[in-house]
Amino acid sequence: MKDYLDIINFRHACKIFDENKKISKGDFEYILEAGRLSPSSTGLEQWDFVIVQNKELREKIREKSWNQVQVTSCSHLVVILAKISDVKADSKYVSDMIARRPDKTPEAHAQCMFAALNMMNAAAFKGIDSCPIEGFEREAIGEILNIDTKKHRVALLVPFGYRLNEQPTKYRRSLDDIVSWIE
Repeated sequence: MKDYLDIINFRHACKIFDENKKISKGDFEYILEAGRLSPSSTGLEQWDFVIVQNKELREKIREKSWNQVQVTSCSHLVVILAKISDVKADSKYVSDMIARRPDKTPEAHAQCMFAALNMMNAAAFKGIDSCPIEGFEREAIGEILNIDTKKHRVALLVPFGYRLNEQPTKYRRSLDDIVSWIE
């Protein structure tokens, strides 16, 4: 990819991955590092990542994700968890994270999409496809993965892998259609 717009143009919501192609360890660590380095309000890093490679668990997750094939056909399935109890204003996690900052601002917001977007764009940079998924039964996925619902909630799923088929043309409105200037 030559520039950032190449990455954005490459990235599509891949619906079917090639099950025979696997992401290398180095490339997947690159993707996870992009998620780790994502911006977050007050640097709270309000997310944790669970990588689900177990085929039986993926089948159960797929059943609770409107039977979306990308959950089981992908090379790597990332479940992004949003912190709940840790990001309350009076939690030890928040006070520890704020204490490391010079400005000490105690704000917290669920911002898991920043991490997801950075990981998807990092993957696209490497020629790897992804598909953000929010169509799923949140509580059921949490139960399947034995997530402590007092500490986390399942925010979204992001399968990564290599497209099996060419992606369809990406359609977006023109800049003239979406931008207005106030001078």
